[in-house]
Amino acid sequence: MRALLLLGVAVAVAGVAVGWQLRGLAAGDGSTPKVDDGLSHQQTLTEPILLPPTQKPVAVTGVNLTDPPTMETVLSLEALYAALANADVSREGAIRRQLQEHISQRSAQLTSQQRWTELLGFYQRLVNLDPHVADYYYRLAEVQVQLQLYDQALYSLYFILQDAVMGAKAQALEQRINRRLQFSEGISVPLLKYGSHHVVEARLPSGRLRLLLDTGASITTLTPDAARRLNLSYDLNRSISLATAGGLVAAPIIEVSDFSVGAAQVERLQVGILPLLGDGGFDGLLGMNFLQQFASSINQQDGVLHLQDKSEDLSS
Repeated sequence: MRALLLLGVAVAVAGVAVGWQLRGLAAGDGSTPKVDDGLSHQQTLTEPILLPPTQKPVAVTGVNLTDPPTMETVLSLEALYAALANADVSREGAIRRQLQEHISQRSAQLTSQQRWTELLGFYQRLVNLDPHVADYYYRLAEVQVQLQLYDQALYSLYFILQDAVMGAKAQALEQRINRRLQFSEGISVPLLKYGSHHVVEARLPSGRLRLLLDTGASITTLTPDAARRLNLSYDLNRSISLATAGGLVAAPIIEVSDFSVGAAQVERLQVGILPLLGDGGFDGLLGMNFLQQFASSINQQDGVLHLQDKSEDLSS
């Protein structure tokens, strides 16, 4: 009986030993395996990247950011900005270059395909991700103008009107938008009666002009005296032939900038230099090369020139 009990204990001990050997073999190195406790090791989690619902996150890990982007490696804006925020000095330049290349390629693609709504969302994301870049606000305003979201465009421009680099362009676009809003209902320019003619007041950056309204004149003209007073130089050898009451005459031709009548303005206008017979103190003629740029009509009874915009390209 005692011998049987000793034999049973020996068998049990041998079984335990065999079990541990088998577990050691399963571990691959003959050693006793260790059981990892999932709660005993805390893994560092990367901050999640929040993307719009229509986009899928693209992993940044393992991508060589110095290689030219391919369809497989082009990263979303959010992923690129996240990579830039976590990059060390040695990688920052490469990520910035890829970011700018991505922005240029994507905006050019959407513009060429006239996918304005997608381009709007693209620049809205850029402004949110990098609110200190004035150019992104300006590009956003251009797209908003393209979509006729004029109030939103004015709001976008508000943030960069005083910017040292983009401020002048932003102010010019703001002025064009305001003119468009005025022209949407039309503007009225007072006409002064002079005998059987009407006189309008025009402006150049260098001064004011009193011009006879002449719908029969193909081109706007200024007298030599008016040109001198406004410091407009011209070349007598660069001239065109103009039909006048006395026949064809040669008139020097110049191009002026920011020529306006009331709130109606054109950025560039060709003007002939020509004396007026019995000018009566007038500075020239307002011709059709200005008027045809607008939907224009004359109310002689009320003495008003009506001007309305003709689909001006505000983003140019």
